[in-house]
Amino acid sequence: MLVGVLSSGDAAADLSEQLEYTHYDVPVHPGMSLRELLNAASPIRSNGGIYHAYTQWHVNWRYHAERLPDGRCGIDHEHTSLAVTMTLPAPTDPAIAHDPVFVTYLAALRRHEQGHYEIGRSAAAAIDAGISALAPRDSCEALGAAADALANARIAQARETEQRYDRDTGSGRTQGAWLN
Repeated sequence: MLVGVLSSGDAAADLSEQLEYTHYDVPVHPGMSLRELLNAASPIRSNGGIYHAYTQWHVNWRYHAERLPDGRCGIDHEHTSLAVTMTLPAPTDPAIAHDPVFVTYLAALRRHEQGHYEIGRSAAAAIDAGISALAPRDSCEALGAAADALANARIAQARETEQRYDRDTGSGRTQGAWLN
């Protein structure tokens, strides 16, 4: 499900984004706590841990370089796109879906995952602005290498920021995304 697309109007730059929500079913099993239900249902598993939500983002960049009158190569236009998928739980039982504990927990999960989305969004904006602002180079190959190096460095920085964000928030615990 496409939630939103943004685009900048700058002639040299173009940034767009897509945010898609996906959900996994959380069936009812009598006698299980909400945490146990979510742990059993969650498809999100990493490094031996079970997570109840996950945000995955990917930045793609394209640019067109052109020869300038002085023989150097400059960016004519570029396009950066951000694709984000946020996965959240969706209980199949309305009693659970409307339970105040679950509603509060889901809001905290969304708030935490929104942080991951914003980190990806910042990376895409930095790539978009950075490639557009690249100074001309002696060759189009050198310009392309500079654009790719800039974009890859911004993505690496964003991944480090995400790791720090999870460490600082206890993967959402400090934001209320925690069940006993």
